[in-house]
Amino acid sequence: MKLLIATLNSKYTHTSLSVRCLYNAVKDICRASFAEYTINDNIESIVADIFAKKPDCLAFSCYIWNIESIFKISSVIKKALPQIKIVLGGHEAEHDGVSILENNLFIDAVLRGEGEISLREYVKCVLGKKDISTAFSITYRNGGEIISLPDSEDSVDLNSLPFVYDETIEDLKNRIIYYETSRGCPYNCSYCLSGEGHRVRFLDTERVKKELKFFMDKKVALVKLVDRTFNADIKRAKEIFEFIADNPSDTCFHMELSGDLIDNETLTILKRVKKGTLQFEIGVQTTNPDTLRAINRRVTFKKLQNSVKRLMEEGNIHIHLDLIAGLPFEDIASFKKSFNEVLSLKPHVLQLGFLKMLKGSPIREESQKHGYVYRDYPPYEVISNDYISMEDLMELKLTEDALDKFYNSGAFKNTLDYLMDRNGNYYSVFLALGNFMKTNYPTGYSFSKKALYDIMYECFAKSDSLLCHELRKDYLIFQRPGIRPHWLGIHDDSLVEIAYEMFKDEDYKKRHYPCYYDVPAKEIMKHIYVERINNQVLAFDYLKGCVYDITDYCSEKISQ
Repeated sequence: MKLLIATLNSKYTHTSLSVRCLYNAVKDICRASFAEYTINDNIESIVADIFAKKPDCLAFSCYIWNIESIFKISSVIKKALPQIKIVLGGHEAEHDGVSILENNLFIDAVLRGEGEISLREYVKCVLGKKDISTAFSITYRNGGEIISLPDSEDSVDLNSLPFVYDETIEDLKNRIIYYETSRGCPYNCSYCLSGEGHRVRFLDTERVKKELKFFMDKKVALVKLVDRTFNADIKRAKEIFEFIADNPSDTCFHMELSGDLIDNETLTILKRVKKGTLQFEIGVQTTNPDTLRAINRRVTFKKLQNSVKRLMEEGNIHIHLDLIAGLPFEDIASFKKSFNEVLSLKPHVLQLGFLKMLKGSPIREESQKHGYVYRDYPPYEVISNDYISMEDLMELKLTEDALDKFYNSGAFKNTLDYLMDRNGNYYSVFLALGNFMKTNYPTGYSFSKKALYDIMYECFAKSDSLLCHELRKDYLIFQRPGIRPHWLGIHDDSLVEIAYEMFKDEDYKKRHYPCYYDVPAKEIMKHIYVERINNQVLAFDYLKGCVYDITDYCSEKISQ
């Protein structure tokens, strides 16, 4: 039997860990292969590729972002290959197996639980090696009847699974690699599915170190760990952090952590980690204590706040914090408070997400308790509840759009630091930017970087000369101007000659810019732009990503 395991990733840069794990689980009992597509691919192209492979069985890994496309693909494939068995698995399928089979006659079965177990069970049944009535975790069609078999009581021993990557990882250059060191979550947040089912299981620590070293040696750019709470076992996390600190590399590891589990010993270890090696994603979700209790989230914001502050002070780890809008007991005023408190930590990225009523999640099952209204199609995003209206959520959408464009881009750091330090109501800053874009630009407008700088000028810097100076710095940090925006002012061309003379002065260059000691001034000036901003003369180095303050040198030369 030819089995094709497939999925649709949300972007080309992403890869799928699930299809690789499933492939390893069944490759010894059938002719298995796997294929990855994206939700942006043409449906007909995906159908043609699958048809050309002529599988006897097609297994899809389903999520909220790809389920609708998978239904379309499956319906066509079933017509083109009537004898094919099409089976679905993954969170977006397993909680609704009966309904899926009732409404989609082209689907033959839906698998539940850990795919390494349920897919292997299903393949054995199709091959005739096992009577399907004795199998587990399968909902299947038997003539006109739909049968749901009991869930398996077994759980996967992670250490029994082979490492899914080998030398072919080099074919995934410039893609994000996903990796698992634990499965399950110690928490049971009501909006999430990660805490359901079996206890948290961990991959052996020594094996993790070996596999992390593999990624380092292969110079993989970014590895995202799918562990729901990487530091659930604090002692184990510390040991792995020490290993990463002791083996500096150019590979970056992205991990989801519980911020309030980061203790002083962990912080001491993390100080030694090479800058750019770690990215931490920490879910805050809300600072409202009533909301935290309602969603069964046992997190102390004060402790989390202290840990994040200390990590930000060290500056060697990229910090990504999350908020969720639409949670119980959080009205618009409460959310603004959460937003301001979390953004005051000045993380590198703040993601403002909107509650999704996932199938099988406790919050969806008790939706009537809080008056939830939500979309009945993926991703099941909340429309309103007893605490927040659709109008409020639309306002938050404007704020989220501006937050992403202006804050998370990192392109306005000096401007926003000045603006946010002056204005404690951070939310109002991004709402003003969002409203300006909505009022002055058509829906769906694609903003250039220059347009965003112009918007910041019109919204805030136009009436504040000091803020305008910070905006000029940010603009020049990211790009050498071609046609200068009017708010950048007139360029002082005489400064270019002075900077050129400075880089010709070998003794001065050796003392202050040793990285350029053996480089001719003419070469240096090819990627240097000099600008007077307020009372400073700054040289923007686009090759090394640095800004040099050459005010003293220029002042001395001008006075001569």
